[in-house]
Amino acid sequence: MKPRIETERLVIRPWRDTDASDALVIYGDEHVTRWLTPAMTWVPSVQAMRDVLHRWMAEDVPPVRHWAVELRDSGRVVGGAAVLRLAPWEDLEIGWQLARTAWGHGYAAEAGAAVADWTMHHTDVDELFALVGPTNARAAGTAKRIGMELIGETDQYHGQQLNLYRIRHYDLAYHADAQEQASET
Repeated sequence: MKPRIETERLVIRPWRDTDASDALVIYGDEHVTRWLTPAMTWVPSVQAMRDVLHRWMAEDVPPVRHWAVELRDSGRVVGGAAVLRLAPWEDLEIGWQLARTAWGHGYAAEAGAAVADWTMHHTDVDELFALVGPTNARAAGTAKRIGMELIGETDQYHGQQLNLYRIRHYDLAYHADAQEQASET
């Protein structure tokens, strides 16, 4: 069974073939995919996007997963989230991407936190990493809101200098407690 995660505002579910047009709004936008290179590049057409979705569906072997992120109230797909293997190591990367129309609403942090929580509670994963370009302030802010800690810079994964963020299973509880205390003040 493919997992479905629900948050207050989002449904995070497996991609479907019928999502190709909605996915192209995200992955066919160079303003989004410029931050994903070299792991993923701009997708030029609905058919190419459908091919990518099929590849993702075939690659989904726990803990590796690709999810569509849709708005709970409308069912509109506004993004994607993933847990990916960082070759050649066994490290796992968490990623999130949103259509530009969905930027600035906190959906990336909501989806990222839910995926991290689900992955660490339903698989044997104890830590996840996020790779963030040094000038990608939006992704860095999202990583921090998820509860990830900047642990340094690295070029070991894609041959380019990237900031490396990490969240561990222990951090999930600590981050949730800190958020709860902040909301009570």
